[in-house]
Amino acid sequence: MQAIGRATDYVILNFLCLICSLPLVTAGAALSAKYYVGMKLLRGEEPAVVKAFFTSLSRNLKQALLPGIVSVLGSGVLLWDWWYALSNDSPPVYRWGLILITIIFMMIVFCFFVILARYEIKTREAFKAALGMTGAHFGRIFLAVALFILPLIVSIWYLKWAWLICMFVQCVMLHYNSSFFVKEFDRLEEKMGL
Repeated sequence: MQAIGRATDYVILNFLCLICSLPLVTAGAALSAKYYVGMKLLRGEEPAVVKAFFTSLSRNLKQALLPGIVSVLGSGVLLWDWWYALSNDSPPVYRWGLILITIIFMMIVFCFFVILARYEIKTREAFKAALGMTGAHFGRIFLAVALFILPLIVSIWYLKWAWLICMFVQCVMLHYNSSFFVKEFDRLEEKMGL
C-alpha cells in the first residue's frame, strides 16, 4: 500500500508539473516544485503533495521566472538550429556539435532548477552550482536528461500509449533523480558543516 501511495504521489506531482508548465516560462518553477516535493517524500517527510507543490511553486516563481525565460529562448534557438541542421545538408561535425551543446544545455538547466528546489540562493550561485554538478556527475545527469527525452522519442512510434509511457518514465525518473539529489545534497551539506 505504501508503494501504491508513493506511485500515486508521483503521478500527481508529474500531472501538476505538466499543467503548471503550460505557460512555458513557468516550467522551471514547476520543475523545482516537483523535485522539492519529490525530495521531501524520499526523506520521509510525507508532505501534503498538492499543498507542498503549490507552496514551492509560489516561493520559487519569482526567482525561476527569468531563468525560465532564458531556458525557453535557449531551447528555441536550439530547435531552430536542429531544424536548420536536419532540413539542410549540414556537415556531420555541425550535427555532432549541436548534439553536444543541446545535451550540456539541458543538463545545466535541469540541475539549475533542482538546486533551486533545495536551496534559497542567488541565481548566479545556482548557475555556478549547476555547472559544477553537471561536471562532477556528468554520466548521472546525462542519464536523467536521456530519461526525459527517451519516452518522447519512443512515443512517436507508440502514439496510442504515449501518455502512459511518458507518465511511467517520468515517475521512475522522479524517484531515481530525487534519491540521487537527496544523497548528493546531504553529502554536500555534511561536508560544508550545514
